[in-house]
Amino acid sequence: MADKAIIVIRSQQDRGRASRWVDQAKPGTIVEFRKQGRSLNQNDAVHGLIRQIMKQRPLQNGIPLDLPLWKASFMQAIGEEVRFIPTLDGKSVFPVGLSTKDLPKERFSELIEFILCWCAQEGLTVRHFDDQAEAA
Repeated sequence: MADKAIIVIRSQQDRGRASRWVDQAKPGTIVEFRKQGRSLNQNDAVHGLIRQIMKQRPLQNGIPLDLPLWKASFMQAIGEEVRFIPTLDGKSVFPVGLSTKDLPKERFSELIEFILCWCAQEGLTVRHFDDQAEAA
């Protein structure tokens, strides 16, 4: 078996393969169980929505936000833990320890819904994320 292997359990055959791998694993091997993370389409949707927001709202509360800062702001708004630390020159801050990669699909869907709702409340016009290829 490779140094790292992932199985998405969709069938009894997958369960059997996972069981065999566990039986054959050397002592010290780490086994992790987690829900499937966000899809690439979901990730593209969030990035596309934030790019549209950035064009319409170059400043938020007087502060220019780039894509990672907007994403961190939305993550914080849905209750995810986000930490910001100052840059080395002390003129700005940036988010640390932030990753949407490991958010379960359901939680990522909540993030997209929140962004869409926020845009509507703020009067921002965003295209559906399926249209992002044309908008980019």
